[in-house]
Amino acid sequence: MYKVLFLPLLVFIMFSGCSTHSLSEEVLKQQEPMYVDENTLILFALDAENRNNSAEAVGYFDLLYEKTQDTIYQENAMNALMKGRYYNDVVSRLSDRRQNGEVLSEQSLRYLIVSLLSKKDLVAAKQEALGLVEKSPTEQNYLILAEVYLAEDDYINALATLEEAYQLNYSEQALDKMAVIIYTNMHSPYQAIARIEEHSKNFGYSLLLTKRLVAFYGDQRDEEGLLNSYPHLYALEPTDYNAGILIQLYWNAKKVQELTRFLEQSNANDELLLKIYSSEKVYSKAIPLSQKLYEETGEIDYLGQKAIYQYEAADKRDKKLVDSVISDLVKVVQVKEISYYLNYLGYCMIEYDRDVEAGIGYVKRALAIEPDSGYFIDSLAWGYYKQGECVKAGELMKRVVELLGSDDAEVKAHLNAINKCIKRKNVK
Repeated sequence: MYKVLFLPLLVFIMFSGCSTHSLSEEVLKQQEPMYVDENTLILFALDAENRNNSAEAVGYFDLLYEKTQDTIYQENAMNALMKGRYYNDVVSRLSDRRQNGEVLSEQSLRYLIVSLLSKKDLVAAKQEALGLVEKSPTEQNYLILAEVYLAEDDYINALATLEEAYQLNYSEQALDKMAVIIYTNMHSPYQAIARIEEHSKNFGYSLLLTKRLVAFYGDQRDEEGLLNSYPHLYALEPTDYNAGILIQLYWNAKKVQELTRFLEQSNANDELLLKIYSSEKVYSKAIPLSQKLYEETGEIDYLGQKAIYQYEAADKRDKKLVDSVISDLVKVVQVKEISYYLNYLGYCMIEYDRDVEAGIGYVKRALAIEPDSGYFIDSLAWGYYKQGECVKAGELMKRVVELLGSDDAEVKAHLNAINKCIKRKNVK
């Protein structure tokens, strides 16, 4: 049955313009020969609203009011007119209802004021708004009166009116509008900021006002203000975008401790957090984080990093740990030919006599990628030393000293050991 009734209705309720005066009459005329129950018409009206067809919705609500005389449908029609911005019809209908002796509700009066404002009839809008506030001095009514003053560019009275609204219940909406006027029209940016800061300290940070605060600080290019505000914004709206801005602010301000704490609490950028742990040599935290990243991404680099952090943090006399590090690094270089890991693996195998020949092979692979790395050449020299080829090692160390100098503790130790070895060879 619905399909039979619905299609004729759609045919006769299409609009060609913005006026809705004749719509309900046309719909009613088409429906007189048949019976359409109230619930069905309600469904049609809701469907029209869901499709953002305000004009069609008005027609159904008008028809419902004609059939039932239930004022709820009259109000629904008015809501649909406002949603569709049919302001001329709003003014016309409400004026007719008032002339017929009806006392308009506060909501209807607000609709009337908004419609008059849209028609640039500021005199009538102001008269209606002043009367509404005198009759009912609520926050909502003060806000609409303030809009009238703003339309007149009367910022002093707009601020005074918004202050009245704010003092009723410390409304965020009223304060936000005041702050914008103070910032934009009164050209007092830090007075506007101070009002929001004061409110936030007394009543807590809200999304609306914190966003406004961030916008003001951003417009002033005040990074300190942004840095103080963005943690509150992120707490209220923990998006990737807000995290990225906050991370950049901490980084620009060189607040590494605060940045680290934020990254630990938010998990916003584990990769950056790992880099911080590495640079600060916080290996106890770097190890589990690199393992976590490896498990989450499958990226072999994280396994390599974990192995190196374990080696740097642990007792080098722990044979099991050294073997574990070597095992992980072997897995890494089987997947990626990365010079850093190749050298690290080769040096571990040489230093701990796991397989000096194999270790030298890994170091040579690293040098094939970076032939002028002093650290890699040092590893190769140490491998030759371990094999007893001290002269060969000594020649390589000359190059190491050229590249790195002789102040490095490990370079000094290797030089001393290799020179002693050469002397022993010469004595023999």
